[in-house]
Amino acid sequence: MNTWPVIWIVALTLFLGGLGLPLPENPILVGGGYTIYQKLVFPVSGIALWYLAILSGDFFLYAAVHWFFRRRPLSNLMRRWAGEHRLERYQQAFASWGGWTLFMARFTFGIRGAAYIAAGAVGYPWIRFLMVDGLSVGIQVLLFVGIGYFAGDRIEWAKATSEKIIILLTLAAVLTLLLTWGCSFIMRRASNRRVR
Repeated sequence: MNTWPVIWIVALTLFLGGLGLPLPENPILVGGGYTIYQKLVFPVSGIALWYLAILSGDFFLYAAVHWFFRRRPLSNLMRRWAGEHRLERYQQAFASWGGWTLFMARFTFGIRGAAYIAAGAVGYPWIRFLMVDGLSVGIQVLLFVGIGYFAGDRIEWAKATSEKIIILLTLAAVLTLLLTWGCSFIMRRASNRRVR
């Protein structure tokens, strides 16, 4: 049986999701894991292609916005549209929390595209973007393809497990951000007292 159409359909859907289209990647990855379980897709080629599809979609969105903000006429138009004050806030946020913001966005449906657009707009370094996004995409792909594979024909179990994992990852990301923010706030207060 020819497995390539299945691999490429999943990959194309994941790529479009990486571009910011509202396609839920996690159920698609669970479905991809199920195709591996059914022996319709070879595990290594499927996982590698799906990983690259998500990563390239994310990077394409980031790079397009980054390119627009680096061109003078377009940059002025985009800055007026986005608002100078908002861009300054994004720059400060990415200077302080850039990696965590991108990592958390990967596991929080609805803010992922906005975070990548903001990263491109404020000029977040592309190597760091690829490192953080590559790590988070790797975790996502292995986790949800694994759920689809090990669930096999128990699709309701896979759906319930995916939802619980998303909730746990979101909570862990929020708690980590709050803890990091609290520690940095305490360190800033302590350094301000020393300066006085």
